[in-house]
Amino acid sequence: MSDADIVYIDRPGKPKLWFGVPWAMCAALLIWSFWDEFVGDEELSIDALAVLTPLFFGIASIPGLVSLSKRRYNTITLTSRTLRVGRHTLPVADIMLQPPATGRRPRLLGGGYDVPMGMLAVELGGRGGEHYLVAVRNPQAFLDALARVIR
Repeated sequence: MSDADIVYIDRPGKPKLWFGVPWAMCAALLIWSFWDEFVGDEELSIDALAVLTPLFFGIASIPGLVSLSKRRYNTITLTSRTLRVGRHTLPVADIMLQPPATGRRPRLLGGGYDVPMGMLAVELGGRGGEHYLVAVRNPQAFLDALARVIR
């Protein structure tokens, strides 16, 4: 195995889906709301359009922004030498599959605040008594790949 071989990769979130579908629904809602003004001789209410368009698209952007956050902070790339989770990179040599029995709370790798909905937490240990938490979609596949690399 060379240093650049990727053993495991997990890229959660689907930003194109979670931006595209709500935005298409907003566009359809705006067209439906203002259809009479578009095709008729009535004057288009610019005030209503200027207020509703950013409101609809702003609210519809929330699922896409959550998906982008999951993509940034919870992407896992495991190579033969490093484990990269979001913004954090750990050498594989410093990782232990069994977390230490300390009273400290584990540190969530990646940079997020908590494990996102739809993902499960895997606890790992580090040299020197560190206690790590990694958010993954498939814990068994992640642990199998990590065990192959650590051996």
